[in-house]
Amino acid sequence: MRAVVLREPGPPEHLVLDDDWPRPVLRPGCAIVQVEAEGVCYRDVVERRGGFPFIKRPVVPGHEFAGTIVELAQDVEHLAVGQRVVNLHRAPCGSCRACTSGNETRCQRALEVFGLSVDGGYAELVLARAGCLVPIPEGIPSEHACFLNCTAGVALRALRTAAAVQPGETVAITGATGGVGLHAIQIAKQLGARVIAVTSSAAKADVLARSGADEVVVGAPAEFHKTLKRATKGVGVQVVLDCVGEPTLNASMRSLETGGRLVVVGNVTSARVEINAGFVILGELTIRGSAGSNRSDLEQVLRWVADGVVKPALDEVLPLSAAADAHRRLETKGVVGRLVLAPGR
Repeated sequence: MRAVVLREPGPPEHLVLDDDWPRPVLRPGCAIVQVEAEGVCYRDVVERRGGFPFIKRPVVPGHEFAGTIVELAQDVEHLAVGQRVVNLHRAPCGSCRACTSGNETRCQRALEVFGLSVDGGYAELVLARAGCLVPIPEGIPSEHACFLNCTAGVALRALRTAAAVQPGETVAITGATGGVGLHAIQIAKQLGARVIAVTSSAAKADVLARSGADEVVVGAPAEFHKTLKRATKGVGVQVVLDCVGEPTLNASMRSLETGGRLVVVGNVTSARVEINAGFVILGELTIRGSAGSNRSDLEQVLRWVADGVVKPALDEVLPLSAAADAHRRLETKGVVGRLVLAPGR
């Protein structure tokens, strides 16, 4: 089968299309999915550069796929061959304390990670544990469905669960023109919040306004808090959703009002961050991480998309052979929303 393969971390050129990559072999509890669409996430870029030293080599990247089940293990009863599905990041065990308390993203037994420890969706076929597959409602095309877990699902869990956003609160979103950011604007509005979208590119301000942001702040990643504080008359916001990480984290903290909550969902550099502990103490700030989304989060997002309440932010659909070009565009900030690879092209 055709697949894009990363044999050693490095530049985009290390993503090589292999026309004869081994077809996955069905295992108990699993399905083989014919990939119709695969999202290209900035985490893929971090992985390709070597940000995760435990990555298996060689590996097929990609953790955002949607397609049709073509083979299914006999012990899987809740899915069917021919069914269209989208994946969660990992398959939770369903029985540990994290899973039974509704925190499946914290499951310590779900060790397989697409594109890292097992082959992902930059391929015509992918092997997946049945527990991480969610049916796609009628009317949602695969090129939209594939990235909804890693964008809108991640945003929903971060805003609703980690930040506990309340109606009438103001939420600032960094990296707002990225996949998570554009969906987070819509999710925050669904939760009743006022939204300030943060971007370093003045050229992208109109996109953010059209996506539902109440206000757009343009500023350098490390200093946007100065403009944001002026926009809030020096008070700051109740919640910041940081989709960028190290480059924006301190400015995100300084954008909060006293008692504010910062939720971090992205770190585009994988670099460490130095934090002034006194600022956190005196401001009585809460800093939380939020990783992935639960099945219930993704199912809610899929319902919203099916109902037209949330609109998937698709930038462009590219052939599988364009994977390296997709990574280059992400690295140069030449993307608004999500790029998608279509193995069938």
